[in-house]
Amino acid sequence: MSSDRDLLIAANEELYAAFEAGDLDRMEALWIGGPDGALARCVHPGGEFVRGVEAVLRSWALVMANAEDLQFILTDVETLVQGETATVNCTEIILRPGAGPDPFVSSHAVTTNGFVRIEGRWRMWLHHASPVMGVPTEDAE
Repeated sequence: MSSDRDLLIAANEELYAAFEAGDLDRMEALWIGGPDGALARCVHPGGEFVRGVEAVLRSWALVMANAEDLQFILTDVETLVQGETATVNCTEIILRPGAGPDPFVSSHAVTTNGFVRIEGRWRMWLHHASPVMGVPTEDAE
């Protein structure tokens, strides 16, 4: 039997898999809905605060339509499960096709993803990603 943490990590990874695939149905399946959908919140890197699951899903549709061939590598993954709520904090390394001699260009964002357990499944209610303006060096730590 999978632990709460394993199921949480799987739900978090599904967010990025759905995004990479450009699959809005998979994205919608992750988010809270119905009466709870009003609680959904999202902030894309450099974006405005989006409220309500309908608006959140529209924002994902726009981002996915304008972000082809992205790949995410997640690092520094930290989880907290507290009863029926949980958070995942991580660093997103975002790879996209480059031009010229560089086959890939990367950027980084730090992210907090919030989940609530509904009928035994972790469903997202929060995604907040903030761009990292410079990659820290070991000396800065």
